[in-house]
Amino acid sequence: MGQKKDLTGSEKSKIVRYLAEGCSTLKIAKLLKRDHRTIKRFIQNSQQGRKKRVEKPRRKITAHELRKVKRAAATMPLATSLAIFQSCNITGVPKSTRCAILRDMAKVRKAERRPPLNKTHKLKRQDWAKKYLKTDFT
Repeated sequence: MGQKKDLTGSEKSKIVRYLAEGCSTLKIAKLLKRDHRTIKRFIQNSQQGRKKRVEKPRRKITAHELRKVKRAAATMPLATSLAIFQSCNITGVPKSTRCAILRDMAKVRKAERRPPLNKTHKLKRQDWAKKYLKTDFT
């Protein structure tokens, strides 16, 4: 669910005034059209606000390395992310970052499945080809 903005100065002063008058937190919440837990939190600690977002370190991979990875991924489309990065001599990159980079720039391909061909399969296919294709098999 969405969140409203922090309590404004006027709302804080109203809460203090209503508390002095002896109103309950539920009644104050109804009067201010706020959640009662917000009012309770303000009463417990009036100085506390919202936590700021913590900045995480972004991926440390240069543009030159990205071009290397793109070239390697194009030449070996069936390789794992680790194999692609190792072929470019790039180490110390976590798996999640490797996969995110490859998801953005490279096509993921699965190995093409081929039917197992034994002697009888080959003979049956040749018979079919002789019967239905206009090719000389001599």
